[in-house]
Amino acid sequence: MSGPLLIAHRGAPRGGATENTIRAFREAAAAGADGVELDVRGTKDGRLAVFHDEAALRGGKKVAVRNLTLEELRDPSVEVHDRVPPLEEAIRALLARAGVIVEIKEPGTEEKVASVLASLKADSRLPWLLVASFHPSVLKTLARVAPELRRALIVSRTGPGLGGILRGKAPLMAWGSSGAQDLMPEYGLLTEEMATKVAAKGGRVIPWTVNDAEEAEWAVSAGAAGVITDDLPTVKPALKKG
Repeated sequence: MSGPLLIAHRGAPRGGATENTIRAFREAAAAGADGVELDVRGTKDGRLAVFHDEAALRGGKKVAVRNLTLEELRDPSVEVHDRVPPLEEAIRALLARAGVIVEIKEPGTEEKVASVLASLKADSRLPWLLVASFHPSVLKTLARVAPELRRALIVSRTGPGLGGILRGKAPLMAWGSSGAQDLMPEYGLLTEEMATKVAAKGGRVIPWTVNDAEEAEWAVSAGAAGVITDDLPTVKPALKKG
């Protein structure tokens, strides 16, 4: 991984693309993103769906992703590259194209994620790979079952849950005890001190979600390794000068 990195949040879709789809990821890579961030949840049939929200609207009701099969999540009325992809399909689409941040949304799927990434040799076939989560337990399990995977703790002021809120109040302490190499703070939590202390231990700080050119420039000047953005056209010139 080399910086400053321009990372497309959920593929940073534009036009007709949908977030967290093969189309969005490929368009992000073509637009000059160094990597994409994607979200992973487990499904009823034991698959790993690239999907952000905890629930999906089906039949006029919200149904938890874990109670749906992968095919029930996929809309057959749209082109295949606009449907919810399984993790392995998303990774294959990005091999040699862009780096990937795989965000594991909930505990219990991390070993399966590690297995999929290992089967694809993703850590050696992608330009770079990072597995991230708000949940320290996920990162600790990954450290045990797949120590070769680089890990990042995500922190935010708003959670998830009380534990997440507490970690957002003391992000450096939370990162230090999580077993992660890198730290992904909500942009408002980023400080120069944070970047310096993480770098001193060989880690990187990658804030999210940065959609302003001046904020992106400040983040990098403060020591961030790059930024995660929804707005590639706005942020790219600030990071990719000359």
